Amino acid sequence: MGERILVVDDRPLNIELLDAILTSAGYTVESAESGKEALNKIFKDPPDLILLDVMMPEMNGYEVCRRIRKNTSLPYVPVVYITASELEQENIIEGLDAGGDDYIRKPFKMAELLGRIKSCLRVKSLYDDLAKTKTELSRYVSLPTLKMVENKIHPHPEPENHDAYVTILFSDIRGFTQISEGMTPADIFDKLNINIGTQLKIIEKYQGIIEKLNGDEIMVVFEGPDMANNAVRCALEIIHTLSESEGSGKLEFSYVGIGINTGHIYMGNIGNESFRDYTVIGNTINIAARLCGLADKFEVLLTQTTLASIDQAQFHFQSIGEKIFKGLSNPIEVFKVIR
Repeated sequence: MGERILVVDDRPLNIELLDAILTSAGYTVESAESGKEALNKIFKDPPDLILLDVMMPEMNGYEVCRRIRKNTSLPYVPVVYITASELEQENIIEGLDAGGDDYIRKPFKMAELLGRIKSCLRVKSLYDDLAKTKTELSRYVSLPTLKMVENKIHPHPEPENHDAYVTILFSDIRGFTQISEGMTPADIFDKLNINIGTQLKIIEKYQGIIEKLNGDEIMVVFEGPDMANNAVRCALEIIHTLSESEGSGKLEFSYVGIGINTGHIYMGNIGNESFRDYTVIGNTINIAARLCGLADKFEVLLTQTTLASIDQAQFHFQSIGEKIFKGLSNPIEVFKVIR
């Protein structure tokens, strides 16, 4: 089956003509006789290319194209205008400003029509490849780093290096070294992948930004007005999911401890022109990591700053006293979340 082309024209005869030409060239043709009908089809199932009549009642081709481009959830779809009117400079500018890619003037030559379609589809193929590359890259690069790269291409008013108030979550498998002793590296990798994959799905559910994966350890950043609540809910769901699977044989690496801390961090670029990483640093992160190291299996520990930021009516917790952590001069009161 060839690429899908949507022909939008208020005259059925024009649609029939284009259908015959495009079908014989190997394309799959769909049609719409109004702008409204076209938009419904495009938003439901985007085609690979749109041949769009300019002069239509109720909604002309330029307005249809504007509405397509305003919908940022759509993938890139080339729009080629077809018009029977004289192409004045102002018309061309209006159509391109609306988001169109090309023009074909009636009556057209079949070779020209097919040539322009092929050209636009080549551009779409490049866009699609770029989108796939970005999606695949996001699996290996942290979201903050992707944002940094995007900001280089499309500058954002927010400075690259800046202070932020966030909630940090660390999750780590308890007794990982002892549990994995005697396993083959391939077996360790497979079982670890199941555990990490399970946690990542839950983290994404609560809008956590995965900053680092380091062996059996995960570091997550939560931002926004509900960041602390989301972090604690996320931690409890991770503990619940992994504890439910304990003993099933599917998740031998199920014993995790989690530490959560809220405070100021500094976000920015580290590195040079040959290699850069967009990372977060600060004492807030160090404390969250220390809490994670202190947590027992299936235990969630947090600090006073996180406790003050959550809706305390939603959770049960108790103080386990003040703890002295390596690298910190003053003890910190630690709270355990009661499941």
